[in-house]
Amino acid sequence: MTRSIYLILLLSIALVAWPHPLRAADIEPAWRKAQAGYDTLQSAPRKKKFRSEWEKVLDRFMAVYERDPKGPRAADALFMAGKTLAGLYRVSQVDDDAWSAVTMYEHVARDVPGSPLGDDALVLAAELLEGPLAAPEEAWLRYRRVLDQFPGGDKATHARRKLKTLAAYAPPPSPVAPANLPAPAVPAATAAAPVPAPGTANPPAALPALPVGVVAGAPAATGETRLSGIRFWSNPGYTRVVLDMSANAGYTTNFLGSDPIENLPPRLYLDITPATLDPVLKAPTIVDDGLLRRIRTGVPESGKVRVVLDLISIGQYKVFPLSDPYRLVIDISGDKTPELKALEPAIHAPPPIASDAPVKADVKPAEKPDEVARVLDQVPPPAPPPAVPSAPVLPGLRRIVVDAGHGGKDPGAIGPNGLQEKDVTLALAKKVARRLEEALGCDVVLTRDRDIFLPLEERTAIANKVGADLFISVHANAAPNRQAYGIETYYLNFSKNDKAAAVAARENGTSLKEVTDLEQILFDLMANSKINESSRLAAEIQRALIDRLNNRYEDVRDLGVRQGPFYVLLGATMPSVLVEAAFISHPREEQRLASRRYQEETAEAIAEAVKSYAQAHKLIASR
Repeated sequence: MTRSIYLILLLSIALVAWPHPLRAADIEPAWRKAQAGYDTLQSAPRKKKFRSEWEKVLDRFMAVYERDPKGPRAADALFMAGKTLAGLYRVSQVDDDAWSAVTMYEHVARDVPGSPLGDDALVLAAELLEGPLAAPEEAWLRYRRVLDQFPGGDKATHARRKLKTLAAYAPPPSPVAPANLPAPAVPAATAAAPVPAPGTANPPAALPALPVGVVAGAPAATGETRLSGIRFWSNPGYTRVVLDMSANAGYTTNFLGSDPIENLPPRLYLDITPATLDPVLKAPTIVDDGLLRRIRTGVPESGKVRVVLDLISIGQYKVFPLSDPYRLVIDISGDKTPELKALEPAIHAPPPIASDAPVKADVKPAEKPDEVARVLDQVPPPAPPPAVPSAPVLPGLRRIVVDAGHGGKDPGAIGPNGLQEKDVTLALAKKVARRLEEALGCDVVLTRDRDIFLPLEERTAIANKVGADLFISVHANAAPNRQAYGIETYYLNFSKNDKAAAVAARENGTSLKEVTDLEQILFDLMANSKINESSRLAAEIQRALIDRLNNRYEDVRDLGVRQGPFYVLLGATMPSVLVEAAFISHPREEQRLASRRYQEETAEAIAEAVKSYAQAHKLIASR
């Protein structure tokens, strides 16, 4: 749940009653500070990119209102809170923010009825609904309320003109809900728009009938995007669904709450346009894991593909696009995360650690089935792992996922002597897994234990699915300049400089422009990511690597802790980092990466860092 939505939910409680209002004179300094913060933000292009800056301003306006909800600044504060959320939407283009602004504007008209700002607020809400939110029926209702509540106001003439323009969207005199569809979201002209469910892009609305597995409408025109595949990773508390597409396409996201009368579950659906549907996807995909019941597809009209997720429960969700290849990622969390024991059938210790022989530059293992499939398919391991009785489990640190970067058809960077990054990362990841088990006594899951290809979004999905407490992705760096060398550790955030952006582009397999596009996605997702914890974990790992390797090797360069928009970290629900162990493009560091000794020392340093992190932060089980 984004902070703005959360504040609105709190506000709905605060509007009922608020004890001990302060004197109006005490409110003025807080009001002036909030207004000054808003004005400053409008003239700061860099700050506008960060959600946290908008939330600071929003908090200040809400504090003014909460101190005296009946006072002379109450309407002003709510009105400016609405403008702040609308401004946030113009930067983020996240529909949640626009719907939050609509709801805030409505509070002005409903809860401070004597304010002259009421009709202005309703008009601003209607303009958002009519324009970017593409909800003309809802806009008509707000313009109608302007005339009902403020017939003599200065916005009445404008509202009458708009009602004529939107006459086709006026509700019928006696609406009747069709069979198998939920009742209309707003049954009367005076009803306020409901606060959308957490993470929703649009409020509840009637979902056009979509018979399971039936494709309606004429074939779409050639050249359109084709929805070619659906992948998912799921448990009762978390689901990631990936929609694979042949090219980029526009999409809209909608949420429908459950309807007990019609026995309909909550549903999340995406409309992709212009697009066609691969015939192999016509049949529904049954999941039934406690969170997601099934995934349905259809073509409600020519050129539009609809994907419907029939849910069992939902807490919040996020939808974001990735490129090269194009796909849409849908992350859904349940109303509560299951206890660890509920996941045990799908969990096992990592596969046996392979030989510790040095990696050879000319070794290219054949691609084989992925052992981690046993985790995802809930198939028990062939034999239980040996017990490690001497290592106590640290409180709250129960499972760590270690990710070996690249693999299979993706070799990653290649050194001057032919060493491939995918081979180095696999050897390192196995050693890190073993050291973590020995040092911490917790479960460690490898995303891959052999030379296979895994999409980047699948790696984070594995960590989320198995309920990991930490996610560590292991890589080897590279640069066009073969004199570049050193060690650096990254966490998910906006890239601070061109070098960090270049590393992110290489690891993402994208262009620098697409890294910039990704930062707009990050603007929305960062509210729920573990930024602070990830930066602390990165700092511990970087410090341990430099300290340990400096004592054993000459000329170890500390490139520090950095931040960047990495696909492999996107959507992780736990502290997550990406470790660049050395530059494979540097001849000396390539030789080190290929050696067993360097791999062992690196793995030992990472395990020490994780232990220090866990002890310093006194982790407590929270799932």
